[in-house]
Amino acid sequence: MNRRHSLPLWATLTAALVACAGCAKPVKLVPAAGVVAIDGKPAEGILVQLLPQTRDGRRMPTSFGTTGADGGFTLITHDGKPGAVEGPHAVLLADTLEERPAQGQRATRPPRLDARYTTLAGGLTATVVEGGEPIRIDLPAIGP
Repeated sequence: MNRRHSLPLWATLTAALVACAGCAKPVKLVPAAGVVAIDGKPAEGILVQLLPQTRDGRRMPTSFGTTGADGGFTLITHDGKPGAVEGPHAVLLADTLEERPAQGQRATRPPRLDARYTTLAGGLTATVVEGGEPIRIDLPAIGP
């Protein structure tokens, strides 16, 4: 390879190394799991999403899991890595088994989750601690 053609390659590699010198450290994930209950009963089909609450402005991966028949869930990140970032999180929930009737039709059963839990305004939080207790999310039943 002559020097004239290798200069752009060298410049590109140097620029990449300099850019990565300021890259943030990889985020440490810890195993995280838990249980969702509604009115004291295990809630199947609830999508649980944890959004890390950082104070330094760093972007952290969110984690999610869907409850099984026993209400239990195990968290993974959106890129498939097991666990969640250690520390406090906002929690969002969605009912994957919620009835969604066609437009103009009425639902045949009431929703299980209050709609506020689908937004940050719902106020649900959880703290992930390495080696800590499972996350427990106890929700009241929606009134008639």
